[in-house]
Amino acid sequence: MAGGDKDLMGAQRAHWQDTYTAHAGMYGAQPSAPAVHAADVFRRAGVKDVLELGAGHGRDALYFAREGFTVLATDFSAAGLEQLRSAARQQGVAGRVTTALHDVREPLPLPDGTVDAVFAHMLLCTALSTEEIHAVVGEIRRVLRPGGTLVYTVRHTDDAHYGVGTATAMTSTNTAATPSTSSPATCSTPSPTAER
Repeated sequence: MAGGDKDLMGAQRAHWQDTYTAHAGMYGAQPSAPAVHAADVFRRAGVKDVLELGAGHGRDALYFAREGFTVLATDFSAAGLEQLRSAARQQGVAGRVTTALHDVREPLPLPDGTVDAVFAHMLLCTALSTEEIHAVVGEIRRVLRPGGTLVYTVRHTDDAHYGVGTATAMTSTNTAATPSTSSPATCSTPSPTAER
């Protein structure tokens, strides 16, 4: 990764750490619309365990736990994850939620083929290069069980926030990785027989 890219990701990590510290529970307790969609997709697929990447303070991870899923919630903000753990205890779902401080630029701390589903709401919109996005998606594929499900969201040109903020070289590079729909994208890993 180029030095400027490291600086941008470091600045983004510091931003979220400071933001979650200053504004505990900033997104509220209600799940995001994509999480509600994902829970329905996961139920229909027979999912039992969910890996959430970029969980923040946990509104979606907590929703998945309340819906009966076992959740491993990861984020690079220790402050966000502490809020998630506290809320899990308060909501009586601490036994269904595990947290891990994790930077998605590093390999996932899981063995191959051990997760039923992965949820990544806006994670791929962070300061990641195209190469890093490919690596993240490769790690997701590695940890998903055959037939596992990935639900993710990204910004696109119809998004209300499109064109707002500071453009970077990575933003234009990552554009090719974004779907052209406004709905959450759902992917399944092929079963071993489908790969033959």
